[in-house]
Amino acid sequence: PTTVPTTVPTSPAVPTATTAPTATPAPTVAPIATPQVTTINAADLTKQLSELAIGSHELVIPVKATTSGAQVVLPGSVLVQQAAAQPNTVLTFTTAGTSYSLPLSVINSAALTAQLGSSDFTITVSILLADSGTLNRTNQAISSQLGNATLAAPVIDFSVSAQAGTKLVPLNSFGSTYVNRMINVPSSLNSNNATAVVFDPATGKISFVPAIFTPKADGTTDVTIKRNSNSYYTVVKTSKTFGDLNGHWAKASINLLASKLIVSGTNNDTFSPSQSITRAEFAALITRSLGLSTVGGEASFKDVNPSAWYADAIRTAAEAELISGYSDGSFKPGSPITRQEMASVLAKAIKYTGKTLNADPAALAKFSDAVSIPAWSQAAITEIATAGIIQGATDGSFAPQKLATRAEAVTMLEKTLKYLQFIN
Repeated sequence: PTTVPTTVPTSPAVPTATTAPTATPAPTVAPIATPQVTTINAADLTKQLSELAIGSHELVIPVKATTSGAQVVLPGSVLVQQAAAQPNTVLTFTTAGTSYSLPLSVINSAALTAQLGSSDFTITVSILLADSGTLNRTNQAISSQLGNATLAAPVIDFSVSAQAGTKLVPLNSFGSTYVNRMINVPSSLNSNNATAVVFDPATGKISFVPAIFTPKADGTTDVTIKRNSNSYYTVVKTSKTFGDLNGHWAKASINLLASKLIVSGTNNDTFSPSQSITRAEFAALITRSLGLSTVGGEASFKDVNPSAWYADAIRTAAEAELISGYSDGSFKPGSPITRQEMASVLAKAIKYTGKTLNADPAALAKFSDAVSIPAWSQAAITEIATAGIIQGATDGSFAPQKLATRAEAVTMLEKTLKYLQFIN
C-alpha cells in the first residue's frame, strides 16, 4: 500500500534576538623582556667574601638573566670595606653566555660620595643585550668601515653605575685598570680573522679592543675582552691583506693587525711596508692597540693642529703619558719616528697596563753599538729587548737613530700585544 505523506504543521515564527557584534581582538604584542635583577644584601655579600680561599682574590657569582640580560645590585659599603682590606679583590658575575669582572679597586668611594651627596650608595653591574636601534647602528658601522666583515656575536652593553636615592653616576672610565668581560660566540672562531670591537654610540664607529679567543669543546668560542672603560662590545669576522706584501717578511704581522683594525694601508690595496712612519702615525697606532677611549680637551702641543686627523690620538696618548714632546712645547707630528723613540713609547705602553718589565743588561750588551745608545733611551731599549719585543739590525747593531719603517712598527706592536696578552 502507498504511504500517504503526513503534513507537519508549521510552528509560528519565533522572533530571533539580535546578536551583538563580536569585538576583534587586538593583536597580541609580546612584552619587552626586562633584565633579571639580582640584589645581594650586605650580609650575604660579606659572608661570600669571607669564605674566599686564602690567597684567592676572585669571587665568582653566577646570576640569572632574561633574554635581555642581567643586572646585579650590590651594597657599596661592603665593596668599599673589602677594597680597603683586600685591594686586589675582583667580583666576577657570570650568566649563560657572558661574564663581567669588576675589580673593587676601581670604585672611588670619596669621588662617588661627593658626586652622589651620600656615602650610602649601591653599585649596579649591568650586562644587557643591545636594543634593536643600537644593533642596527653597529651593523651599519661594520658595513661602512669594514665592508666585507660580519657580526659574529651579540652586541652587549656592559656598564657599571652607582646610585644613592634618585642620583645615578655611571662608572665608565677605570684609568689604566683593564677590566675583563667575556662574550661566548656560538661558533668556532680563528683569532687571526676575527676581532673584538667596541661600538661608540656618540661617533657611530667601531674600533679594536684587546681580547683573547679561547675555543671550547662544544664548538663555541669564549672571547675575553680587556678594556679600561665600558660601552657596547661584540665580535666581528674580518680579514685584510695588501697587494704589495707578497713575499714580505712582515706580511703575516701586517695582515693580522690590519684585520684587527689597528693598522691601515697607505691606500686600500697598498701598505708600503718600507716607508718610514711618523710620530703622529705611531701615536695613533699605540692608542688603537691599547683600546684607549679618545680624550677631549685642548691640544697637548703647540704644533698639533686641533683639526688634524691625528690630534685626538696625540692628545689621548699624551694624557696616558705614552708620548712626550720637545722642550720647546712641540711634538713634531710629521717627523719620522726613530727606533729608540718607538722603544720608549712601547715600554711606557706596557707599564701603563700594569705589566712589569724586566731589564737584563745582557739584552742591551748584545748590540754592537750599545755604548752609543743615548742615556735617555737606554732603560727602555733594555726592557723592550729583554722582553723580546725589539731586535737588532742585521749587522748586530741596534741603530737607535735609524728611522723605523711601517713594517718594523707593526711587528713590534704585534709582539707588544702578545706580551700583554691583548691578542692571541
